[in-house]
Amino acid sequence: MIDTHCHLTYEPLLDQLDAVLRRAAGMGVDRMISVGTSPADARLAAELAEKYPHVYATAGVHPLHADESPDRAAVEACVRELGGEKKIIALGEMGLDKHYTEPPIEIQRRALDWQLALAGEFPDLPIVIHNRKATDEILGVLRASNLPGERFVFHCFTGTPAEAEAILAFGAAIGFTGIVTFKNAPEVAEAAKIVPLDRMLCETDSPYLTPEPHRKVRPNEPCYVPFVAKFLAGLRGIDQAQFIAAVDANAQRIFRLPTR
Repeated sequence: MIDTHCHLTYEPLLDQLDAVLRRAAGMGVDRMISVGTSPADARLAAELAEKYPHVYATAGVHPLHADESPDRAAVEACVRELGGEKKIIALGEMGLDKHYTEPPIEIQRRALDWQLALAGEFPDLPIVIHNRKATDEILGVLRASNLPGERFVFHCFTGTPAEAEAILAFGAAIGFTGIVTFKNAPEVAEAAKIVPLDRMLCETDSPYLTPEPHRKVRPNEPCYVPFVAKFLAGLRGIDQAQFIAAVDANAQRIFRLPTR
């Protein structure tokens, strides 16, 4: 199985990475995408991808790190430097986050605009979107970019069925994390019922958001992504193996990963 969004560069995983990868392999998780959140983090993710055959990476600036990258030239240099590398398979994560008040939304929007302006230079790379409590605004920004909706992946969906419908109408794919398994997030599970199977991805967003029945385990790891898939398969009344085959095929298509 493929974990389409994790952060292997974050210390709870990085300082035990070989063990993390062994545990993932033991659960059948044979590929994972370590997502960049700042220029330095993206470069480290790229280094891990070069070192480990089954690890891939992305290049981008997370909205909550936007104030750490105030220099447009530095952001552009990082994306251009990494965007052409073989194992950089997406841009992002980028987006907007209104759950927190810092950095200000104007700073987040600036970083998003810079990165979207570069996306045309890498037409084969999908774009990973971080969206928290900003669905309408971020969809407006993305529509204004004139980039095709199918290039976008809204990762770690935390919204309502209506928000999922809006994202799907735009043309994007939607990624689900352990949040969909939480009893206090019934709206996310309801949204997961309406997402077409060919537009759905599974991820951990580790080291965060460990799925049930392991929610108390810290940190989360790629080895737990099958539990997200198990929950979603049950929710939709699909055989788990069939469901995993479908979402893995989506990941291979969207991120242009090699087949196994």
